[in-house]
Amino acid sequence: MKSIVCVNTEMPTVQNEHKYASEGSLRDYDIVVFDPKLPWQSRIEFSGGGSCISIEGTTLLTKAASHWARELGGALAAGKTIFVILSAHEEHQVATGSTTTSRTSRTYQTTIINNYSLIPGKLRIRNARGRSVVVKDSAYKGLYDAIMEVTEYRVVFEAPTSMHTIFTAKDGTAIGGVVRFQDWPGSLVLLPHFDFQAAEFIETSDGEEVWSKKALKTSHALVGQLVSIDRMLKGSAELTPPPDWLNGFERPKAVDEIEGATAEIDARIEELHRQRDEQLQRKADVMGYSHLLYETGKPLEHAIEKVLRLLGYTVETLRIGDLEIDHVVVGPSGTRMIGESEGKDSSAIDITKFRQLESNIGEDFEREDVNQPAKGVLFGNGFRLSAPASRAEQFTQKSLTNARRLGSALVRTADLYAVAVYLLDHPEDDAFSAACRAAIEETVGGVVSFPDP
Repeated sequence: MKSIVCVNTEMPTVQNEHKYASEGSLRDYDIVVFDPKLPWQSRIEFSGGGSCISIEGTTLLTKAASHWARELGGALAAGKTIFVILSAHEEHQVATGSTTTSRTSRTYQTTIINNYSLIPGKLRIRNARGRSVVVKDSAYKGLYDAIMEVTEYRVVFEAPTSMHTIFTAKDGTAIGGVVRFQDWPGSLVLLPHFDFQAAEFIETSDGEEVWSKKALKTSHALVGQLVSIDRMLKGSAELTPPPDWLNGFERPKAVDEIEGATAEIDARIEELHRQRDEQLQRKADVMGYSHLLYETGKPLEHAIEKVLRLLGYTVETLRIGDLEIDHVVVGPSGTRMIGESEGKDSSAIDITKFRQLESNIGEDFEREDVNQPAKGVLFGNGFRLSAPASRAEQFTQKSLTNARRLGSALVRTADLYAVAVYLLDHPEDDAFSAACRAAIEETVGGVVSFPDP
């Protein structure tokens, strides 16, 4: 299995990543995906106008550039394939030192750095932006098909004599190619810019940003192409790259038949990837219940809502004018409850959350269509960073006293997790669901004790 690492970029289905300033090693990987874009650094503003990158930022960038120049050269010397995402060409004035000239002014010594200085081959590159890409080598058509929706070229360059051009702009200017080096057996593959930052590749799940199904599908296809190209390049290391004019010659019918067969295989692989993504999403949804054990904030709230619905409750957000209550819970018995949740890193749940709970119950009761105050439920995840079995009492004594005053129920979210696991495994056990609901609804002024499954 080929191992892939992304440097200064990310792909949804590639777990190995190095930041630009990480000093990470490429020795553990077969394939490298590298983006030379410079990370943001603080700047010094000049009194007469203009600015430069700070001395600290200069030190970081120059150190990182030297590191990656060595790593990329070492990877090529070891026969690895490096895919370079051709980001925009950047040149920055950077401060290398300073001299104090008076109490109120300072003179800076500066130089120029550019983000492509570390790329082997010394490309003569300039910025130009467009989306029309011509595939010059059909062996790379699958790669372009995989990145078509996420790519645009941001630079053009003069093709070195050692480069086999694989992508051009419409006018024939090189925007991608494969560079081979006389002393290094590896390959440098230059690709038009692509990333996964478009809105359709990111979605929200349980209050957190996650990769969309489309992003995962696109990344799977791209990874497959990178692996195939790596194998092709290693297999043809001894061969002369096919010239562009070879495409004008008739080829055996067997080639078309093979391409048709591989297209069908690719389609089946794509369908399997889709099915795998669906299963991974199902797994993520189920694992969301584990947030009951260790989360706080919105992730904890979403997990509580999920298990309440699993128990047969409806959970809704009430918004009427200025009134907004996040968790209005109604059970099959008609019992109406209002919930609040709180997670604490290393302490018990204190009385502060009761203020919001009591306020919500009062404002809700003031409504004309409400004849009885709702029951209050405080869901607590105290000492959340410790294993549940080692935690002290989840609620402070004042919380217990206030729960008795208000007639509220206190629920340890770790207890809810055990309920969720059992119901996920035994969805037909309606009697257990009813017993758990009764435990919540009948507990007044204390901690809910759920029945054993």
